[in-house]
Formats: sequence, C-alpha cells, structure tokens
Amino acid sequence: MIVTEWHSSELAEIQEVNRPWERGGHYCLWNQAILPALTRKTTGKYFNIDFSAPVIQFVYESPVLKPWNGQPALTQGRVWASFETENKAFEKWYNAVVRWIRKNFIRDLAVGHDRDSIGPAAYEWFRTGGLLLPNFRPPLTEAWLASASVQNQHRTDLAHN
Repeated sequence: MIVTEWHSSELAEIQEVNRPWERGGHYCLWNQAILPALTRKTTGKYFNIDFSAPVIQFVYESPVLKPWNGQPALTQGRVWASFETENKAFEKWYNAVVRWIRKNFIRDLAVGHDRDSIGPAAYEWFRTGGLLLPNFRPPLTEAWLASASVQNQHRTDLAHN
C-alpha cells in the first residue's frame, strides 16, 4: 500500500508520502494489487485523484493541538471510499480496513461522536483533558459549548470509575 496526497498543485504523478501522520492532509491509500496504476487528473489548477477510483481517502486536519475555547482540541479525521464501480477485491480490502479500525479503536458514545471511532492515543489524550471536535472547528455557539461541556463531564465521570 502507498500513501500519497489526494491533491497536488504541481504533479499528476503519484509520489509516496513518508510519515503522513506527522502532518495533516487529504491522503489517498492506494493498494497496488487492486489498482496497478494511479494518476491524478487535472481539475482546473490542481491535480486530483478521481473520487470514483478504488482507493481509500484518509483526511485529517492536523496533528497539531489548537485550543478551542481555551481547551486543547483535536479535530476528527475521516476514512472514506466510493463504490461507484463494483470491485470485489477493493470491497474486501476496504472492509478489512474497517474491521481493523473497529477492533483497534474505541467507541465512546458519550463523547458525542456516536458513529465514530477514536484512536487509542487520541482517547487517552481526551481522558487527560483534551477535547475531541468534529472534522471542523465549530463556532463558539451555545450548542457547541454544551457539547464540549458533555465531554468534560464524561471525562470527570471516567476518572471516578
């Protein structure tokens, strides 16, 4: 498997990204056994992977902690794929990735992201005071402040159990 950037302002050719976890981005997980060749297509001034290709998107804003309302916060990442074209090998690979995430990540409905899984390191960071945001930095509204308050109360409850 190769990890490459989804978008490029300079290259249609695919270049492997080393240590992508050290910086945020919009990545493509490419399994060469399923798709032997991959290139980006020009879309205006950028080159992009075709969304319908049998590849997995992995997106996360940044591993850098930025405060939200004075509290250290991380935004959620996303793993996604299109199944526009039937491809049993791709479907099997994607399902294996999903099973691995479900087995190795944590689901904590009280955190407020009811359909999402949290990586073990991010969950431990949450338990020690971090705030887990959706895949964007929400505005400081009453509803979002209430969501953060629920997380903070849940963390307190976890510490006492």
